[in-house]
Amino acid sequence: MSISITKILTSFLTVFSLFLDLILALFGGGGEEPPVPPTTDEPSPPSITEPAEGKFVFTTYGWGHGVGMSQDGAIQMAKDGKDYEEILLSYYSGTTVKTDPSTPTEVKYGGKTIPLVEYLCRTAKREIGPSAPTEALKAQIVAVYTFAKWYNFDVDSSRHAYDSSYDYNGTNLHRACLSVLGMNNGSSTPSAKYVDYNGTAAFTCYFDSCAGKTTAAASTWGGNYPYLCGGNPSPETVEIATAEFTVEEMRERILSYNSDIVLGADPAEWLSIISHDGAYSSAIGYVEKMKVGNTEIRGNAFRGSVMEYAIRSHCFKMEYIPA
Repeated sequence: MSISITKILTSFLTVFSLFLDLILALFGGGGEEPPVPPTTDEPSPPSITEPAEGKFVFTTYGWGHGVGMSQDGAIQMAKDGKDYEEILLSYYSGTTVKTDPSTPTEVKYGGKTIPLVEYLCRTAKREIGPSAPTEALKAQIVAVYTFAKWYNFDVDSSRHAYDSSYDYNGTNLHRACLSVLGMNNGSSTPSAKYVDYNGTAAFTCYFDSCAGKTTAAASTWGGNYPYLCGGNPSPETVEIATAEFTVEEMRERILSYNSDIVLGADPAEWLSIISHDGAYSSAIGYVEKMKVGNTEIRGNAFRGSVMEYAIRSHCFKMEYIPA
């Protein structure tokens, strides 16, 4: 039986088509691209970071240690018509102003011998400023002289400021200095005024600005100075300032002062005020005692030794603000 040509061609084409499908399946080209995942508006998961650390905020009142004569207070009292003796006696309780019969003509300061007038003028210039009212200048000059007398006229340069280049000749400060020394001119024999307590020169310390009332030397440094008992009103406007420190900064300051101090995990418990003198208000005063970690120290020691005078006064309030 014969097979027709049409059937042969049909069979050939069917086999060839199956062969092509097999080739495409094996080597790609048959099948669709995988679908692209649809985009969404969902945000990416947030990255995990450490929270910002907290900080300590100090608000200070006044400027300086607060013991003895406030220089801003002396300026204000002079503006109010007080003379230099009234100014001095208002800050050094129970003292008198006397004339020194054995006034020297020279003072040793920082190991160098300096003529008395030069020493007093250049010290007063740096301490209270040459533009202060005359009676305030006189009060400062007498306080400086008495301070030097306390140290037997041999004063370490760390004890007070001094302007070695100040040209004082002919200035109001110079005239004020000659006046309290009882000198008509620079070549006269000096006869200085000084602050006396029970027959000896007083320790006439002074500072920039008061927090309302002066504070006691005993609670600031220790020692017995009856004429530095604190509580003397000072008329200037109280200077208020703030200073901030991070937790890490405070930790470094405390442990640099004393590495044996123990600080807990909560910075809010590192510092606390135990007592103050109420110089500014019933709630705020010069800090007498405070806790630093597990250690008790004076407020002035905290300001000087821990804070290294980065806060203006040891009359302060403080707050820990967590992150």
